[in-house]
Amino acid sequence: MLQAMGTKLIVERVEREQKSAGGIFITNQADPNPLAQIISIGSQVKIDVCIGDRVSLSWTNTAPQPYQGKTYHIVDETGVFAVEKNND
Repeated sequence: MLQAMGTKLIVERVEREQKSAGGIFITNQADPNPLAQIISIGSQVKIDVCIGDRVSLSWTNTAPQPYQGKTYHIVDETGVFAVEKNND
């Protein structure tokens, strides 16, 4: 697995699910600001995040990293705007 270094995070894009009036979940693949799920955290990251948390970030400041058939993104902790904590 990829390991983030320093103040970097490795994230994977996740689609936001919206619930219709009838209770059906719909993913919005055209969302210009999708959330990302944290896959790996560098040892010098100072923000309060955990693996599995979802974050809102600046996608223009990420570096795509293909790995084993998936595309992950590397972002500096300063590029994270908000955190949706994983309550598992």
